[in-house]
Amino acid sequence: MKKLAFIALSSIIFYSCDKDDPPKGCTTDMASIAGPYKITAVSYKQTPTSAAQDYMLILFPDACDRDNVYTFNANGSYQIADVGQVCSPSGNDTGTWSLTGTSNLQIDGDPTILESFDCKVWVVSNTDVDIAGDKLTITLTKQ
Repeated sequence: MKKLAFIALSSIIFYSCDKDDPPKGCTTDMASIAGPYKITAVSYKQTPTSAAQDYMLILFPDACDRDNVYTFNANGSYQIADVGQVCSPSGNDTGTWSLTGTSNLQIDGDPTILESFDCKVWVVSNTDVDIAGDKLTITLTKQ
């Protein structure tokens, strides 16, 4: 389950925010990103030219997984808190993350692309998730 959640997390969204300059005082570094988030959107494109599909219910079919809080710490650790509707067994978990530059993200050692960050919404993506050329995009919103 942890691996699936972070393939999703690592594959964040085609539903992305404006790529203009971030708000003043917003930098793309681990300290700025640190904080609690919920996954608010997941999309999948089978090819670069195909239409994006809403993938939230496919990646997280159980409601108890869709309300989890992901807390990323500036020291490179993260926690998943199974809050709200709690799964059985609980989905609580921990792991590591890192950011190199402004777009090279690693979650539990898996390479991920940081598409955008505006100090509130964080969009990440992975390619070649199921087949060559596909793209999974996940949007996280700060709580």
